[in-house]
Amino acid sequence: MGKRKYFFFDYDGTLAIPHTKDIPESTREALRLLEEAGHFLALNTGRLQCNALEYIESAGFRNIVADGGYSVTVDGQLLWMRGLDMEPLKACLRKLDEMGIPWAVTCKNEPCRVTNNEKFFQLEDDYYLPTVLDPDMTIDGLTQAFKGYIPCRFADQEALLATGVLDGVPWVTFGRDTLFIEPLSKDVGIRYLMDYYGAPLEDVVVFGDGKNDISMFCPEWTSIAMENAVPELKARANYVTGPCDGDGILDACKHFGWL
Repeated sequence: MGKRKYFFFDYDGTLAIPHTKDIPESTREALRLLEEAGHFLALNTGRLQCNALEYIESAGFRNIVADGGYSVTVDGQLLWMRGLDMEPLKACLRKLDEMGIPWAVTCKNEPCRVTNNEKFFQLEDDYYLPTVLDPDMTIDGLTQAFKGYIPCRFADQEALLATGVLDGVPWVTFGRDTLFIEPLSKDVGIRYLMDYYGAPLEDVVVFGDGKNDISMFCPEWTSIAMENAVPELKARANYVTGPCDGDGILDACKHFGWL
């Protein structure tokens, strides 16, 4: 084979058709051929590490940069993980309390979130993660958190952002009724893993489609945007390939001679 490459794939809208676990057959074929050629394959996702494990199984490989870049898993084993910066998070949660807006947090690498406000359940169901009520949980008592959750309809997001409550924390929109406070540093996990292998950054290849992929589209390596990607990502890409529900990944790998 040629020089070994280190491939990092976003999931929704890149590997899989959005909001499904349906990975096109041509994409599965590309992943199989890349692995057979000796390349390194990893998922790069904003999902919590424990939650991401089920997604790598569906894609057929065992390496993950998860938590928006704040954890690294190799061959199914967690190598490194860190949480959100706590002081900015706590400042945000205090402002939410002042505004009467409920919130929840995930404090362990477990598929669960915790809230101290019953109102959270009136505004948010458990379609993403099961939620537990702990009325004794306090902001000052929080020592670690991997994600935060704010119920907020899409129509109300602009008004919430205008308050400045989210100015100090990384956040993304999830669906039409939730904002997530989560790391947006997918490149951090990539750099950690490349240092772990002692491999040059120029051998990295990333595929993505969304705004939360912008952090991994870096000038040191090759960045490929899907045809269905947001304009901001396409503007940073070295190459724009076909859509995720077509042959986009396979075509890009052939274009660059990796297959």
